[in-house]
Amino acid sequence: MNRLNLRRAAALAAGALIGLAGVAIAASPASAHHSEIKVTAECDTAAGEWVTTWTVRTYAPAGVSSYRLIKAEASSLTGEAAAPLAVAGIATTPDGADPQYPHKVSDALVGTARLAGTATEASLTVQAEWDNTFRERDAKSASIKFSESCDKVVTPPPAQANPTATVTSDCAGEVTVKLDNAAEATKDAAFTVTGTDGFRETAEVAPGKSATVTVPAKNAGKIKVTEAGQEQPLFNDKPAEAKDCVEPGEPSGSYQSTCDELVFQIENPKDGKTVEITFTPNKGEAQKLVVQPGETKTVKFKAFEGLKVTPTADGLDDSEPIAWEKPKDCTPGGGGGQTDGPTLPVTGPQAGAIAGGAVLLLAAGAVLFVIARRRRVRFTA
Repeated sequence: MNRLNLRRAAALAAGALIGLAGVAIAASPASAHHSEIKVTAECDTAAGEWVTTWTVRTYAPAGVSSYRLIKAEASSLTGEAAAPLAVAGIATTPDGADPQYPHKVSDALVGTARLAGTATEASLTVQAEWDNTFRERDAKSASIKFSESCDKVVTPPPAQANPTATVTSDCAGEVTVKLDNAAEATKDAAFTVTGTDGFRETAEVAPGKSATVTVPAKNAGKIKVTEAGQEQPLFNDKPAEAKDCVEPGEPSGSYQSTCDELVFQIENPKDGKTVEITFTPNKGEAQKLVVQPGETKTVKFKAFEGLKVTPTADGLDDSEPIAWEKPKDCTPGGGGGQTDGPTLPVTGPQAGAIAGGAVLLLAAGAVLFVIARRRRVRFTA
């Protein structure tokens, strides 16, 4: 190459360098304005949803402090089906005659979006404009793909018992504590029963089952029933006394409506006291029974429509009549029926000699009445 050509080549090279330098200077402001997006996702197993978190950051030269989004679009993809996606916290800034730039360049803009657990992809596209009116030429995008579904995991509630307790006393003062655990319980119930003078007994009761604890009379002054999973005791008190108790040596009786008669019978145990009862019909003569210990005696009244017989004795405040009721299937000379009787209150000194309170078992179709030692005479079918 001759010297002239060398000079021309050097001149062309110098011009090219000057041009590149000019391009770099012109492009430097453009490279300083840009935005970027990052995204993360977590599976919310309680809801069976993907929770995506989107973070937008923008960069600008010194002196540029804020920006706005002129574009913010998000979408989700499930299989091949696309759908718009709302990202809470990231949205376009409305246009106006006096544009607002609400976001600080120095702060990250963070938004979240929930997607169905079956979603396969999500994406967000933004485009920024800064308060120096510089606008990104190309929007920026980011996306995330889900390689598997986010399945809902149902956590069963903690197992718990459903306990109840009933406390009943008998006439001897012994207490029965019935412990139940309802069928819908999901855990065994752990009961503890305590009484006076150190009585303590525990019981494990499965769902739908029950158990009983017997507390002797000497330990039954106060009873407490607790269950391991309950804050308060199920029972913590003195048991209620049994009612209508029959004391040893108390007599019992029965009455029966037959087709022909209304029959009363008194049975006095050997260890009882003498019982005197007068039976007065609404028509006819009264009959009196004096029943010694160890005796059984009977009185009969000829039946007729409207027959009523009133038992009376010393110590009875109120005596109500017992009516004869004709049996449904009556044949001449036979048949029998059963009826319920009234209650007769008992007071006075004779109350100690008149027995009763609890109904005895029926025998051979007889209808029982009980003579109450403390409060009343009760006639029952």
